[in-house]
Amino acid sequence: MANYTIEDTIYRGGQLIQFAPLFPTIGNHEVMGRWSQNTGLNRQFVDAIPRNVAKNIYAEKTDIINTNRDPNIESDWIKDNSFNTDTYEEIFSFPQTESNNSHYYAVTFGDIRLVVLQVTNIWRSPNLSNNVRGRYQESEKDLEQPEKWGYGQHIFQTIEKGSEQYQWLEKELKSQAFKQAKYKIVMFHHPVHTLGGNIVPPYTDPIQNTTYDSDGNVTEISYHYPKEDDYIIRDIMPLLETAKVNLVFYGHSHLWNRFLSKDGINFLESSNVGNSYGAHLGNNKRPIPPDYSQSNYVEIGNPNGLKAIIPNLAPLTDENNNPLPYIASNYITVFSILDTEKGIVSSYYFDTRQPNSSVIKFDEFTI
Repeated sequence: MANYTIEDTIYRGGQLIQFAPLFPTIGNHEVMGRWSQNTGLNRQFVDAIPRNVAKNIYAEKTDIINTNRDPNIESDWIKDNSFNTDTYEEIFSFPQTESNNSHYYAVTFGDIRLVVLQVTNIWRSPNLSNNVRGRYQESEKDLEQPEKWGYGQHIFQTIEKGSEQYQWLEKELKSQAFKQAKYKIVMFHHPVHTLGGNIVPPYTDPIQNTTYDSDGNVTEISYHYPKEDDYIIRDIMPLLETAKVNLVFYGHSHLWNRFLSKDGINFLESSNVGNSYGAHLGNNKRPIPPDYSQSNYVEIGNPNGLKAIIPNLAPLTDENNNPLPYIASNYITVFSILDTEKGIVSSYYFDTRQPNSSVIKFDEFTI
């Protein structure tokens, strides 16, 4: 139970994990980066690198690191020098899967079959400054120091077609437990459709490009993400459409918005609990390198085409009293409830600046 003091008020958290049924999914905040005795946890958190990079370093230093070729030492070293989800796995217990992988699972409760996937990558800053280790570039001061590279917005566990997680999902969607469920829900962290900033660049492995001067010195390291290789849109969505999933539930962009596909799949992003980066409409453009393709890296709106739905009960409005198709606020928090008897998802907002104010139901839809 967490206790926080803000000014003169002590806020005591409830013992939710101990007593409430929770179904977590791995997002970027559940992944810890390279372990170190010399840096603090905040620094370690943002310091993850891809597994294959750590494996390559290990291969070069095997004789020093692991003279006896102990496989446990090898796996521990690679994990310590790339990323891990140890804390997440120690806090929660998970349904058993054939692959015995706690990073994704499926569970039936009541009329619901919930499929939880690991679809997440590291968050890198969208800042385009050449002194920032970001989504699109390495910091200029680190160009000659590969140990400080971030390797772009790399994916933690692949879900592309043919991968272990993809094959597991294929099998799960064909299972009797899934087929006979009244409500078929798939949950993961990264957005499929959103007005938020974290959907750009596309969800794929970054391609590294290195530029040299005439003397062979590195002058720039940049990262590109081909939209046609977006694993969610290219590989996962065809499976979910064929399986007639009712709802895809996700977060990551720190706002609320929802969408509906022509196949009848509802998409709900309901992660507005503060620290919002806003919705990218109007003049609020996503930061994109000026020489990058605008079709690959979309500045405004939902890059994957669907139009955000305006809440049908009590939408918030802009300064001209126009209804907004999203909630993105550091003060107004949002939560959603599925009524399994009626098949209705209702979303509510609460203004935390006014603790005695009412909770407002602002949207509902049927799945």
